[in-house]
Amino acid sequence: MGRLNVDIDDDTLLKAYKLSSISATRWEEVEQDADSAVPGLTGPAENDTDPLGLGATIDLRDMDAETKAAVLITSKSFNPKTFLSVVHPNATYQDLSAGIAHLRASLDSRSEAIRVLVEENFDRFVAVKASTDALYAEMKEGILAEQTDFASKPLKDHLKSAAQKADQVFLPVLENAMKAQKLRTTLGVFDRSKFFFNLPSSLVECIEAGRYEAAMRDYKKGKLLLETRPNQLLPVGTTKDGQSSGSAQQQQKRILDKVWATVEKVMAQMRNELLAKLQEPTRSVEEQEKTIEILYEFNISDDPAWTYFDAQHKHIVQNMREAYGVAVKTIQGLIDKAPVSGPDNASLNRELASQLQVCVQALEIKQPEVIIAQAGGQEIWEAIESMVKSVSEAMLTPLPNFWRISKAFMEGRYRKNASSSSRRSPTQCRTMALDVIKLYISLLSEFFLFSDMAVMSPGRDTTPPLFPKSSNSLTTAHHLMKILGEIQDSVNDVTGMEISSEATSSLKSLLESARWKFSDLLVNTWLRDANIFYHLETWVGSTVDPYTTLYLSQMRTFEKQITTCAFKIAGGVDLSSSASSPSRPTKQNPIPTEFVAKITKAFLDSLYAFLDGMVHLASDESPTATGSKSLPPTATVVPGTNPLELVKVEDADTRILLVVSNFGHLMRVLIPSMITELETAFNTSLTDDRKTLMTVVQELDKTLFESYFKPKSTALTTIVRNGILDPEMDWYETPQPKEIRPYVYETLMFLVGIHAQVSAAAAPLLERTLNALVEDVAEEALRCFRQVRRFGMGGMLRATLEIEFMHQTLSRYVTPSADQTLSELYTKISQAYAKRPGDENLQAHLDGVKKTLADARRATGIEFLCFRQTKDRSKEKGRSAAGSGAASAGEGRERERKERGERERRREVKEPRAG
Repeated sequence: MGRLNVDIDDDTLLKAYKLSSISATRWEEVEQDADSAVPGLTGPAENDTDPLGLGATIDLRDMDAETKAAVLITSKSFNPKTFLSVVHPNATYQDLSAGIAHLRASLDSRSEAIRVLVEENFDRFVAVKASTDALYAEMKEGILAEQTDFASKPLKDHLKSAAQKADQVFLPVLENAMKAQKLRTTLGVFDRSKFFFNLPSSLVECIEAGRYEAAMRDYKKGKLLLETRPNQLLPVGTTKDGQSSGSAQQQQKRILDKVWATVEKVMAQMRNELLAKLQEPTRSVEEQEKTIEILYEFNISDDPAWTYFDAQHKHIVQNMREAYGVAVKTIQGLIDKAPVSGPDNASLNRELASQLQVCVQALEIKQPEVIIAQAGGQEIWEAIESMVKSVSEAMLTPLPNFWRISKAFMEGRYRKNASSSSRRSPTQCRTMALDVIKLYISLLSEFFLFSDMAVMSPGRDTTPPLFPKSSNSLTTAHHLMKILGEIQDSVNDVTGMEISSEATSSLKSLLESARWKFSDLLVNTWLRDANIFYHLETWVGSTVDPYTTLYLSQMRTFEKQITTCAFKIAGGVDLSSSASSPSRPTKQNPIPTEFVAKITKAFLDSLYAFLDGMVHLASDESPTATGSKSLPPTATVVPGTNPLELVKVEDADTRILLVVSNFGHLMRVLIPSMITELETAFNTSLTDDRKTLMTVVQELDKTLFESYFKPKSTALTTIVRNGILDPEMDWYETPQPKEIRPYVYETLMFLVGIHAQVSAAAAPLLERTLNALVEDVAEEALRCFRQVRRFGMGGMLRATLEIEFMHQTLSRYVTPSADQTLSELYTKISQAYAKRPGDENLQAHLDGVKKTLADARRATGIEFLCFRQTKDRSKEKGRSAAGSGAASAGEGRERERKERGERERRREVKEPRAG
């Protein structure tokens, strides 16, 4: 295939499309002669040489056709003025004179060239002229001769011959067609009688083919012919006077009546067949409407519409009852097969806890639908959903057709041509439809124990007997929403039919009762699961919130999901299939205050249940303490990533610390955020409930912390008391101390153990724990030293040394209250000091005590390293128990500096008193 030539010049385009300009703005057709085109251009002429030879270039690209024709010297429209104004607007007289000379020279040279061309080809011109004249003369004598009408006479002769042959061939055909038409007309007259006599067989064929309308149409046509034109159906012969004989008329009547009796028999069979079809429930509404209309054409005494209504009503009611009965038997069979829990419900609680763990894990990994649906009692739930769906389908499949025909009947569409006089009111159709709706409501109310919101007893467990017993609340909520969505779909479909205001009101009441009942069922299972939720505590530490367990996030996930489900069930979200399509945005609706009160109360009660479960986890009855089989950690916990992997949760103290740490996170983060989210979602305020809840959490926190702290405090104060009030210790006679007595080390090592335990389990409680213990140690030391009546020089220095050693070692955990107690203790020692002869060299003794203190501090630096202030608290936070929950490095150093200054001040105060 050759390459396309797209090099078309502007003149060619303008001529082809009959335009005057390349930049045309409206449609136009300009007639251009061949002479008006710009000659001499065989391609896209963009520029031309200057004929005057002045060196200018003629740029044709931006010129229109008219200007281009006026500028080019090869054009017939060449205009010298235009040429000079466009090409040489600035030329001088001398330039133009030189141009004229150049132009004359060019013309002379071109004329000479043309003359030479003619001279060289003159013989060719002569030969062509002679050949042309000879050819013309030959054609005038031959084919274009005048006697042949210039070659048209043979053609005329051929056309005349063709016309004659056409007449010979087609005239007989046309004559035969006219005869056939006459025969068809004659046969049409006889076909009238043929229709009547063939009517019984044609009716049978129509009925067998299901063409009842055609059968009725033929029947009416035959009846009309019989009544109005019997002589046309069966002509009767006449006598000479033009009168028909009586016997011939009787014979005509007998024949026609016999044929018509057969027709009536066939139509009676058709009527019975149509009445039977009216009672078939599977036929479409169009077919039933046509059947009713056809039956009305028979003008029978019984109204065919009521045959349809009675049969359909009976069929719908029977199908609904059968569907309900079969479904209930299936559900009962599944419940009988389900395992029965023991009398103590321990096995049921463990099973529910296991289900909850699986469901919460599915929520955390964003794959809840399938897993939650299958978590507990799946077969029973699916059977219940199937029951609701089957009863709904048994009602909704035939009811729209039933009501469509009922509306048409009440509007008189079928009775306009009917002569039946039924005593039944057309409005009875509405009553029948209402009976179906009431049956639907009663069947669902019977199964789910629906009742009006006003008469339901709050807090009473009225779980339907055919509900699964071992289904957790999340699974229950999932299936209740699906069931409610199915009921809502049915209610919407039936309400859309606009049967009656009573039907609409009843269905709305059904939906409200279902919402209230399902909310009740959900709340009951919600609180039940909240009371056993502590089984999900596997003592796996959270990597997001240090020193808390994953149990808190599981609890939050559970509460959020179950509250969301309760919100949807209460009507906050439309659960129908049309509203839940992915293409439509989810619209939230305000819910009644009764539902808000019920759900918020359940939410708060569940939180209290969670708190009770956490207290139970810290007690000796905890599953971990009793050795009962606990749930395994969730699959989402990667081995080696548990921050509490090395913590011994079998120890009661460790569990108390973890629970108290969880309480702290609850108070700071979870409870405020959860209540705020609930208030936003339900557009309510829980200020008082929030305060009450926080107070309860604080009390539980205090009680649990004291249960851990009090035994430790008692052991510490016993060590301190036995050390200070040791019968073998004479504070008056004891010599200058050279070492620190063992009870001090025993006290500090006991605190080291507590420090290690708290740091491993709940580092944020470290300061709270040690601060309280140091306060108790200081108070116990003050109480004990108050029982010492007097101190000698050695006793005063020993008491100061031991207390100062503990003070400096535990300076990080000395609270203002403990510092005040220690100040009182130093003052008490100073006041009880009894100076004796030989005590003058106090400074030397103090220097010895300072050296002993420094040596002891240096020797125990490693043992009591955990009590030191860390240099960079931010790096140690979350990793070292010594750095969790404390102040920053700068604050620590400032605090240590102040305490050191305070101790120096106390020494300065004591030394003069001792002197």
